[in-house]
Amino acid sequence: MVIREISATDANSYYRLRIQSEQEFPEFVGFNAERELVAGELGIEELLGTYESEGTIVWGAFEDVRLAGVTALSRRLSPKYRHKAFLWGMYVIPEFREHGIARSLMQTAITWAKKQPEIVAISLQVTLSNIRGQAFYKRFGFTVFGTEKQSLLVDSKFHDVHYMELEIKDPANKG
Repeated sequence: MVIREISATDANSYYRLRIQSEQEFPEFVGFNAERELVAGELGIEELLGTYESEGTIVWGAFEDVRLAGVTALSRRLSPKYRHKAFLWGMYVIPEFREHGIARSLMQTAITWAKKQPEIVAISLQVTLSNIRGQAFYKRFGFTVFGTEKQSLLVDSKFHDVHYMELEIKDPANKG
């Protein structure tokens, strides 16, 4: 397995993976992944091309040439907000689960964030119904700092989310 940044040449396989994640877990898919689905097959390559300038990096886990899983970090580039990154889009296709891919993707994202001198924390949101996801994030040290009721509306049903955060540097000493 190789983990690397998703590029424009991966657009089709990346888009198919996003469709699969939406079909399997529509109540887990938030705004960022939804934006990719709205871009469609024709627009996903262009959208991926804008990510770097927007402060987003997407990693893919590849088994040979097959995309097996993804995750992403986004951050605002404004000086007032660039100290935090937002993790989103974690998904591994079913046949590759239980092979350590999600763990490797998470370690890649955390390692990257730790190398950025201004980033002090990574935050994420996870639906309350995603018990497995919550346990996964807690194993990496993420803690819940808030809950939003009725955050997502999927098929006429509301879903609450926990906001979780991992402090990767002491904010007083960003180095």
